[in-house]
Amino acid sequence: MKKRRLKKKVKFTLALLIIGITLIYGFIFLKNNPKSINFIKEFFMKENNSIKNDKPKIPKEVWPKVEKISLVATGDALLHNSVYIDAYNKKTDTFNFAPQVEMIKDIVNKYDIAYYNQETIFGGKQPDIFPNENQWNVKGYHCYPHFNSPSEFGDAMVDIGFNMVSLASNHSADCKTKTKDCVTNAYKYWESKNVVFDGLNIEETRENKYNVNTINGITYGFLNYTTTLNGLDGFIKGQEYLIDTYSEEISDQEIIELKKKVDVLIVAMHWHKNSPEYSTVPSNYNKQLAMHLSELGVDIILGTYSHCLQPFDIINEGKTVVFYSLGNFISNQGVLTYLNNKGIVGVLAGMDIVKTTNKDKTFTIKVENLRGDLIYTYNNGNIFGSDAFKVIPFDKMNETYNKNYRAIYEEFKNILTSLNSNIDITPIN
Repeated sequence: MKKRRLKKKVKFTLALLIIGITLIYGFIFLKNNPKSINFIKEFFMKENNSIKNDKPKIPKEVWPKVEKISLVATGDALLHNSVYIDAYNKKTDTFNFAPQVEMIKDIVNKYDIAYYNQETIFGGKQPDIFPNENQWNVKGYHCYPHFNSPSEFGDAMVDIGFNMVSLASNHSADCKTKTKDCVTNAYKYWESKNVVFDGLNIEETRENKYNVNTINGITYGFLNYTTTLNGLDGFIKGQEYLIDTYSEEISDQEIIELKKKVDVLIVAMHWHKNSPEYSTVPSNYNKQLAMHLSELGVDIILGTYSHCLQPFDIINEGKTVVFYSLGNFISNQGVLTYLNNKGIVGVLAGMDIVKTTNKDKTFTIKVENLRGDLIYTYNNGNIFGSDAFKVIPFDKMNETYNKNYRAIYEEFKNILTSLNSNIDITPIN
């Protein structure tokens, strides 16, 4: 045992001696080589700086903070029988509406929010209430005066980028005794899509569930009302929640409550009361109602119903942008001679919603950079052929579609800007 301890002491002493000699020679070497000392200092300084630089930099907050989203809006999808027959394949019993709307896809895709009004209800195939099947109709669906439309049109619109839809119109109760079934089918269809929608409900407690969203830090709310059901109100008696009809008592309270939860509030109004169809001039009633909505806090009003384009305006000292009527998006109303060109011209109305937030968390909302692409519903008159209907931006128009397209463009450009010219209209070629 003593020998082992002695060996350990000897080894320990030798180790200390070697370390001591190494340190002495190292000191002598560094003393005679000052460059080596500088090299070591630089090495450790670089390492130290490298460690410091690896730390994540906290960005300096810049105030005010500016955030922006873009919105495009268009009018009525009024699906007459000729429109859906054009999309129908009798052999496969399927609909394909994509060719009708493909020419506007590049415009819609530029925007964060893309809105349209689904004028006619997607009530599901209803052969018991719409049994007729002939060259003018597809069994289970129907046209004027009581509409029921194929939901495949919604597929085509979602596929090209539309993600916000209004569903309450004067045709929402068109299924009459089966209105609840049709409303349920339409609601569930839109619920299955990645869209914000309003206007129809299946339970009173689910009202307004799907009409709030946030993009780029801006929260927006969406509400939709119709002021008429074409006299079919009795078919929702006792279950009025199915269709959002406007009333100052209920609707105004909803608007006030939702405004508290969002940065910007958008309301789609399906006018009717005291406002004639096919008029390019907004009624005094609609102007008064628009001002009332503005005073409640609505930032953007998207008007529909007249089936033709009406002016836009900025009202209430700049607080609200209103499009009194976005016109028809697609329909067969161009063949009605008393309408002239009114039913076949609409608009894709674009705008930017800008939120400016201050350091104290107060913020302002402004709707800026208003612009419009006039659109035309082309109908070659052969609904039993292919590509009978197409929605065409005027900047892609030529005389093949309408020999007078330049004059029509000027006519409706003047209509849209007749109350306010602060909107850029895309020129034609």
